[in-house]
Formats: sequence, structure tokens, C-alpha cells
Amino acid sequence: MTNASVVVLEPKTGEIRAMVGSVDYFNRDIDGQVNISISDRQPGSSFKMFSYLQAFETGAADGTPLSPASVVYDVRTAFEDPPNPPYVPENYDRKYHGPVRLRTALGSSYNIPAVKVLDLVGVKNVLNLAHKMGITTLDKNYGLALTLGGGEVKLLDMTYAYAVLANGGVMAGQPVPENDRREGFRKLNPVSVAKIVDADGSIKEEYTEPSTERIVSEQAAYLMTDVLSDNNARAPAFGLNSVLKLDRPAAVKTGTTSSWRDNWTLGYTPDYTVGVWVGNADNSEMEHISGI
Repeated sequence: MTNASVVVLEPKTGEIRAMVGSVDYFNRDIDGQVNISISDRQPGSSFKMFSYLQAFETGAADGTPLSPASVVYDVRTAFEDPPNPPYVPENYDRKYHGPVRLRTALGSSYNIPAVKVLDLVGVKNVLNLAHKMGITTLDKNYGLALTLGGGEVKLLDMTYAYAVLANGGVMAGQPVPENDRREGFRKLNPVSVAKIVDADGSIKEEYTEPSTERIVSEQAAYLMTDVLSDNNARAPAFGLNSVLKLDRPAAVKTGTTSSWRDNWTLGYTPDYTVGVWVGNADNSEMEHISGI
């Protein structure tokens, strides 16, 4: 791993408190002048949040309610994908875990249950939710691998989406300029400029208070936060004393792409949302380094 990027947002205002595009802007050997925070990268399992949030918000597409207590079977499953061969996902640990509650499946980031949840709620519905929560990419056709990070997103967008959860399901920021608005996509942007002052000291532009929009219900946001901050739910995969356990309640989700090209961690408290990416800007593989 030669590079990294981080975004820190304030969920209640949408303000960018810190944004680091690369570890060294002047290092050409690592493509340091590429701002990874606004570059398209695959998010790995950090994208699973959208599938489970859709499940908690609306239930399955057939009307079946889904909650963190719902059970799915983590067993070998072949999903039909005509005209392509059946899609057979595998878990990160190459094991099957039998019947598991959605709480444990998400907390421990099991792949097969995540694909089953996406299949239950519908790819289109999850894409629509992701776009409303802040994702500005993913405008193609996607299959069930979407929930495992099969599309490309931006770190800034992902951090902004997780900030919606940190703010109880409400997006805060400034309105998207009229010319940049797209049907079905987010209506607010994170705030990067607090004030513009000219040479005479006159204020030309100033961000004073956020615009807000409820994106998901308070109940669904609460359930997601409760699961992502449940240390016992992630213990089967990460252990009870992993580096994800802080000295205060904090929600967190990791992501690792195939061949270890991208590693992500998205986390939040009510005060701050943090998104971290590590990898190589040229998309070369790392040496078996996971998102944790």
C-alpha cells in the first residue's frame, strides 16, 4: 500500500472538516496529485449498508418485513443470471455459517447473506436509495454483485451517505446547483467553502446554516446505527477486541475489494463521519491487506 485518502464530515451541517486526497501531493511515484477522495473506486463491502438499509426501511420487495432479527441462510447459493452463468458468491473466510440474523450477517460482513438481502429488496431500489443518500455514480445496469462493491463510487460521496445515518436519516448540506441536478440523485451537496471574502474584506459568499432533507426514516437509520455499532455482531468475523472497538459507541463498516486493490472503512458518531481509503492510485494489488 502506497497511498491513502480521508474525508471527515460534520453530519448536522454537511461541512467538510478535513479532506486529504493522497498522502503526498508531490510524490509522482504514487500518483500523489490524484485526489482519491473524488475518484471512482470500488467500495467493497462498505456498500452493503445500502442493501440492508433498504431492507430495514421497506422490507422485501414482496412486502415481507425485514429487521436485524430476521434470519437468512448463509449456505452455498447459486443465483440465476441469464444469459450469464449462475452467480455463486463466496464469503471472505471461504466458510458457510448456516442460519444467521441480519444483525450478525452485516456486522460480520458475510457476503452470501448480503447478496440474498439485495435479491430480496431489489437492485433498482437499492440504487435509488444510494443515489438519494449521496452517491453520484452508479448510472449503469448492475447485478447482485453490486452489494459487494461491484460498482465504482467516490470516497466523498460514501462518507456523505454515511453522514445521513449519523444524522438520524437526515441529509444536511447546501443545495445542488440547478445546472447540476439530476432526477433521482441527491439534492444537497457537502459544504466545502465556508466563506469567500474579497480584497476589501467584503463577504461575497458565506455558508450560514444547512439545508436539510429527510432521506430515510429515523427508525431505519437507528436500526442501521445500532447494528454497525454492535461489537458483538461483528465479533464472529473481527473478534471482540478488534481495532474497530473504540472507547465510545461508534458505528463502522469496512470494505475490501477483490485482489486487495481497495480498502475502506466508513464510521461515525453523532459528531463526525469519517471515510478512509487505502490502496495504490494505479490500481495495483496490495499484499492481502483487508479493510480493517
